[in-house]
Amino acid sequence: MQDWAALAVRIRTAGNAIAAVTIPLPGSSFELVDGQYLSEAGSQWCREGLRSAVEHLNAWADYAVPLQHLDVRVVNHEGFRWTFTLVRAALEGAAQSLWLSGARDVDQCVGRLIRMVRHDLTEQKHAWALLGRDTTSTMERVNRHAAAAADYAVHEKPVDKLPAMVDMVRLAAVNVRLGADQLAADWRVCSAAAHGKEWAVRELQVFSGSTEWRPGQFHLSGHMDPHRFTQIMEDSVALLDAGVIRYLERSGADVVKVRVQGLIDAAAATPQRDDGVLRARTTERLKSELSL
Repeated sequence: MQDWAALAVRIRTAGNAIAAVTIPLPGSSFELVDGQYLSEAGSQWCREGLRSAVEHLNAWADYAVPLQHLDVRVVNHEGFRWTFTLVRAALEGAAQSLWLSGARDVDQCVGRLIRMVRHDLTEQKHAWALLGRDTTSTMERVNRHAAAAADYAVHEKPVDKLPAMVDMVRLAAVNVRLGADQLAADWRVCSAAAHGKEWAVRELQVFSGSTEWRPGQFHLSGHMDPHRFTQIMEDSVALLDAGVIRYLERSGADVVKVRVQGLIDAAAATPQRDDGVLRARTTERLKSELSL
């Protein structure tokens, strides 16, 4: 539970940092990207992936480490798939953000932005067509961005599809020097849990009993493996942290100051069992170091 509390604070810190920097500062990389391609804002597409990751992880954090202290609360993970489904979504949001913010220069970032927008619009077009909606306006945007993609073909593939999600996760991990194989494996098992696959049942649980319902086949009873979950959650939060740092850098923000203030606020909002003594000391020390 101490590890989970620390993860919850990190998740809330990331959310606070994103909320503190909503638009790029003058002269920043993202301001150049936004100014070069006025039809869409690369800074906001990058931010939205991180916001998605935070929202999904917060759903778990608010359940396991609530902001209101309740002595009688028991954290009971009924079932296991939902927790890993949230982690899967967080990995995907952070990975897409890092794919965009990890571009080598402004031109490649714009090229990737156009590719991301075209992918999004293509999915919207398919959904609207199935619902019988008028896709004229969507197609106009699709065609406009397709023409723009040709101008950036030398910097990024002029296609309307993103890399496969597992490849996005691997690319993001390599870009920020995290374990690509580990994070790809995390994504695969989380996806298996979300899709009700049998191998996730055995991979992510600790079993306490079984009932043989026919020769050689069993109904298993157990609970989520807390150590496996903690490892996967730590990996996903590490990717989220890396994405937030990259977003703040590209937005021209003071990364340390924003993150520390976000940590102070997250810690202040999270119930403590020492009457807030440690939190107060930490806050004062950090404020003194940064002259906040």
